[in-house]
Amino acid sequence: MHAGYPIVVLVANVVWFSMGFTFFSLRARRAARILIPRSAEGEVSAQALTASLPFLGGFNLACAALSASYLFSRLGGHAAPPFWHVYVASAIAHATQWAYNLPHALRGGRRGGAPWDVLRGPMLFIFVVDGACALLNAGALLAPA
Repeated sequence: MHAGYPIVVLVANVVWFSMGFTFFSLRARRAARILIPRSAEGEVSAQALTASLPFLGGFNLACAALSASYLFSRLGGHAAPPFWHVYVASAIAHATQWAYNLPHALRGGRRGGAPWDVLRGPMLFIFVVDGACALLNAGALLAPA
């Protein structure tokens, strides 16, 4: 594996988690429109979900900041603790997001009774990127330091 691989993975983490922060925290209403069927928009549970999306964004911001701190440390040539825990945490974050969407994808989206469509539109992009980033981060654990 190429020695620059871990840097590329850190950059991917910073970009993706920053996008997650933007989408779920700064554009929570847009995210809710994707996740909540129109017929359920007025329900209390839909309002609760919309209100909770910024918390998911905050989780993404924390992951972006963690990856960015390691990236800047590594690029700056500063002595840094081992990177393995960044990749493990990021792999888990990506893999769980992917895994929690998998049953909805297998059900066929809203037509199959799932709460949202995973295999089309923005959710398909999120599903694919989270799966790819889970694998990339797991692979970074095997790369030379």
